[in-house]
Amino acid sequence: MSGFDDSGAAPPPPPPPSAGGGGAIPPRGLGDILSAAFALYRANAAKLITIVAVVVVPLTFIGAFLTKVVLKQTCDASSIQTVQDLQNLVNNCRSSAGRTLLVGAVGWLIVIAVQQLLLGAITRGGAAATLGRPVDVKASYEYAFSRLAGLIGLAFLVAIVVFVGFLLFVIPGIIFLVFLAVAVPAFIVERLGATESMSRSWKLVSGNWWFTFGVIIVAGIIVGVVNGIISAFGGNNFFTYWIFSAIGQVITAPFSALVSVLLYLDLRSKHEGLTAGQLSTELDAAGS
Repeated sequence: MSGFDDSGAAPPPPPPPSAGGGGAIPPRGLGDILSAAFALYRANAAKLITIVAVVVVPLTFIGAFLTKVVLKQTCDASSIQTVQDLQNLVNNCRSSAGRTLLVGAVGWLIVIAVQQLLLGAITRGGAAATLGRPVDVKASYEYAFSRLAGLIGLAFLVAIVVFVGFLLFVIPGIIFLVFLAVAVPAFIVERLGATESMSRSWKLVSGNWWFTFGVIIVAGIIVGVVNGIISAFGGNNFFTYWIFSAIGQVITAPFSALVSVLLYLDLRSKHEGLTAGQLSTELDAAGS
């Protein structure tokens, strides 16, 4: 078999499994995963974008406000004329630095929590979309919120492992990052714990590391280029910076989530012969 039909044309990529079918989910190549992600995005754009916009719009506002206003240093040495002026400047700068660290830490924790909530919701919605099911914004967020503590714990554990890897001359960090690339879909779809999801991801990526790396890199380049083009219109103005940052993330986040879900399903298909019926059962159990 050459993989081409009688006309010499390559066959179309396998479609996503339908909601009514229970057959095996066919393995996909890199191009097939990206094509399927674009197709699912087009078919479910309104709901997927809504899931992201609910969180990203206020989240990017907080981020822009912290960056452009709250955390902006106010130490101005131009008015120093006496020793007392110098002492006042030192005190003001010390106070400003302390406030920056405190507000930055609190803001960082809030951002992490909200990002994980979004990641859980969009992953849940993306998994439903692969089965041809309607994307339910409310149900996606309800499920993600019910497992928010675990999602935050998973994020911290993955960050620690990857950080340690980067301390070991960078390359191990990249290796660890790829091995843990599908931990979130495993956490959401299979209702695993944080450490179990990490182990599950490691097992699924084993034997497919370079393939997984290729999918991540190509998808990351696509997302990065689109985000970069959109964000460039924001400039340094607080309002436009927020608006265009939000637009960029709202547009690209659903695609990233769909690629992650499809990669996870593909790895399971290659390792275990995953069927649409099995996935449907898992999603139903996860929603109960």
